[in-house]
Amino acid sequence: MTPFDTALRVHRREVDALKASISTEVDRIATLDTQTRAHEATLREERALAYAMPFASDAYTARMKAERIRLNDAANHAQIRLGALRDQTVEVYGTMRAIEGAAERYQDDADRTAAVAEQGAIDDIAAAKFLAARRKVRGR
Repeated sequence: MTPFDTALRVHRREVDALKASISTEVDRIATLDTQTRAHEATLREERALAYAMPFASDAYTARMKAERIRLNDAANHAQIRLGALRDQTVEVYGTMRAIEGAAERYQDDADRTAAVAEQGAIDDIAAAKFLAARRKVRGR
């Protein structure tokens, strides 16, 4: 465990939330695209029928144009939101990777410190045995 673990968990959750938001925006864009294609098909059909009918269809045409503008605006806003979410994800992901690197370096330093301490203890034990053996040889 490192002091970076909490920050890392927070950033991972934030990346996951952003992924979900991006998925939602992509779905919204796909839905709007489907609605736009259906709207255009309906508009073509209605225009063809309007030529055969003897009454004015100006109000209907104006309403359909307004609907097309609404769909285009909604798609543009969704694209802008998607771009902003992607930019935010890149930033958060970069921060998360930096924290991961710091956590790895911290863990490597902790492992190295523990190994040095262990080696020091082993060296102390070996030196003590060597000195004890030397005293034994001198004492004879």
